[in-house]
Amino acid sequence: MKTLIITSTFLLLASSICATELSWVDEQIAAIKPARKSSPIRNIKSPFIFLEKNGYVKKEPVLEEKTVSTTNAKGETITKVVKAKPKPLVLSAILNNTALINGTWYKKNDKIRSYTIASINKSTVTLKSADRRITLSTNVKNRTLKFKNK
Repeated sequence: MKTLIITSTFLLLASSICATELSWVDEQIAAIKPARKSSPIRNIKSPFIFLEKNGYVKKEPVLEEKTVSTTNAKGETITKVVKAKPKPLVLSAILNNTALINGTWYKKNDKIRSYTIASINKSTVTLKSADRRITLSTNVKNRTLKFKNK
């Protein structure tokens, strides 16, 4: 019984001494650990592309109308209607029959601009309107990779 008490006391003292001796390691790690830079994932260029069917003729996009209000030197508010090209539709991800297009999640039969989502597959999303059909894809067209060696 004495041996057990002495051994347990010795182990308890040894572990407490080791714990205090190694605390300087934590301090050294904290001192040299670099601060993490937070870079938003939105700054990364999208690897996804649009697929075009053979014989598809690209039409000019319909211009969206935006109302812009400005104030002149006299303090009067001037409102103008400006026509601008809409941003292209970019497919970012497909998950559980939903698609992330331009930062918004959509499912089948949802409307995007003048298009309706006709189908969502493993790597493509098909949009249709009265006169057009668009396929957004996560596949890469060009399979040849080019690397520059310095």
